[in-house]
Amino acid sequence: MLLLGTTGTTSAAAPFPEAERLAAVAVRVAAGCRSVEEGLAQPNPQPSVRQLTSAALGWIELGQPPARAERLVRHAFGLQDLDPTSPGYGTVPWQQGHPEIKDPNAIEFTMQPVSVILLRHGGKLSESFKQDAPPHVRAAIAAIHRHNVPLRYSNIYLMKLANLLLLGQVVGDNAAVAEGKANFETWLAFTRTNGVTEYDSPTYSPIQADCLALAHNLTSDPALKVRLKAVLDFYWADFAANYFPGRQSMTGPASRNYNAGFLFSDANIEYRYYLAGLRSKPPADTFPSDAVRAWTVARLNDYRPAPKTLALAGLPERVVRSKFGAGPGQDRYVWITPDFSLGSASAYHGPQDRRICAELASEKKLPLLGFVVDALDSPFGTVRSTDRGGHSKPHHLPQLLATVQEKGFLLTLVDLSPALASGEFTNLASNVLLPVKVDQLVLNGTRVDSTKPFELPADANAVVGLREGKAAVAVRLFTAAGAAGCAPSWKLEFDGNEQGAGRLAVHHYRGPARKLADADVRCGLLVLAARCETDAAFAAFLKRAAQIELVETYRAGVWLVKAKSGAVVLEAALDLNQKQIAGRRVNGRAWRPEVLNVNGRDLAAKTLGRLPAAAKR
Repeated sequence: MLLLGTTGTTSAAAPFPEAERLAAVAVRVAAGCRSVEEGLAQPNPQPSVRQLTSAALGWIELGQPPARAERLVRHAFGLQDLDPTSPGYGTVPWQQGHPEIKDPNAIEFTMQPVSVILLRHGGKLSESFKQDAPPHVRAAIAAIHRHNVPLRYSNIYLMKLANLLLLGQVVGDNAAVAEGKANFETWLAFTRTNGVTEYDSPTYSPIQADCLALAHNLTSDPALKVRLKAVLDFYWADFAANYFPGRQSMTGPASRNYNAGFLFSDANIEYRYYLAGLRSKPPADTFPSDAVRAWTVARLNDYRPAPKTLALAGLPERVVRSKFGAGPGQDRYVWITPDFSLGSASAYHGPQDRRICAELASEKKLPLLGFVVDALDSPFGTVRSTDRGGHSKPHHLPQLLATVQEKGFLLTLVDLSPALASGEFTNLASNVLLPVKVDQLVLNGTRVDSTKPFELPADANAVVGLREGKAAVAVRLFTAAGAAGCAPSWKLEFDGNEQGAGRLAVHHYRGPARKLADADVRCGLLVLAARCETDAAFAAFLKRAAQIELVETYRAGVWLVKAKSGAVVLEAALDLNQKQIAGRRVNGRAWRPEVLNVNGRDLAAKTLGRLPAAAKR
């Protein structure tokens, strides 16, 4: 409870007792299970197959008659390919009646609840079900074994190995268990040095932790259990360190965040914070399978994050540094205060990543501040397109970034050339997404009325300031290049959308559909954030933002920018010929990534570093 008393907002109320939190989520679980059953009862049922087995686990955890769960699992099994000669032997579709969705991850998601049902609730199941299930489990193991999941795909890689461990344990398949252990050790060896590749995703990071927790809680191997616990300690150190009490959720850059567009964080992580006692507000609704998984892990009650780990969430101010790979720029930085957070990452992860992020503590539902390169003149993630697996998701364009940050001062250089390979363009813009329904929104010192739509001209010197409560943020797109002969044009705009999201945009191109072959399309972004308790402090802050000293040089294809505010000097450089980061420095010191470091404490060493090398088998 003391951890949550530092924010100064009413959202910091003490959480409910654990029994009440579990009961509150149980209501969500029951509602989700009922919705799955209701969908299955329709004349032309089209259930998501993973939701069938998740609802089955939900019902049996809720104490419903096992037959109710068995019926749902049997329906999923009925969709499984059991032809041993088929290339798809053992697989299940993602959704019944939708063959256009071709997602090989369906078997991992579908079988994870089945492993829990069989290991945890086997004594409740009917004899006929226990006799019928093993052939389906063995077929699933074959499909999971064949599924080639790259190490960087963290949530499915971990789900695959957890399934091999637990399903192999169910049917006595020692080869599957050994494969699961070997995959875990491969992942652990990489992560100890390079961090988690699919990093700090409000959607997928909790799935990763749940996979590890289910394996930890249900494995029969004591030595493996010890190693899994250390990794769970690592995950929860990261979760707690990146918890922002002002919004009661995970903050900062994320590998993937899209269920709520690009404006808000996904609610999936909120279940873990709520059940751990960090979050006082009940979480928003999410997919039934996510609620069931989180709730079941909490009910198993075999792994609990230590109080000293959860205490990281209560540090009033913290700098969190982490890595998400071995390559240049695959690192993350976030500064969290009681009033705001500001974070940055350089390397591109994918079309739903979030590499620049600021959040303001508020009781309002304010959008995030973020950065998006967009070709649709609609950067908020509300326009969706179908990915190669058949799923509808928002996409932003790729770009090369060099970010460097010291607490509330951030410099970002952007090379848009990776986006130009996307095809023909009628529009190309760099956008800073802004919450406009803040207490004060100003452009160059003049207050903007955000109660109605607006479109205001801006330029490379324009400073947009936001103030909410005691938090202040200023942004500036300080340079930009045009494309295809167009001069860049800046604007501050709000179209009146219900989310209250505006943008500071620079358009690099607007015109007839054409390919853009320009070698040098770039822009630069400055962000400054600080605590401002009075109007006078906010005015002084905006003056400081406008007076940031900038020096740009361009030699032999290397773009170098130095930015100075007060005693802090940030330097970032991009090699536009080689398409790589050419340097990042703070006050003359080279940027140094960390696997997981909070306020100078090496938490990776304290969790993963204490583990010995795996014994050879």
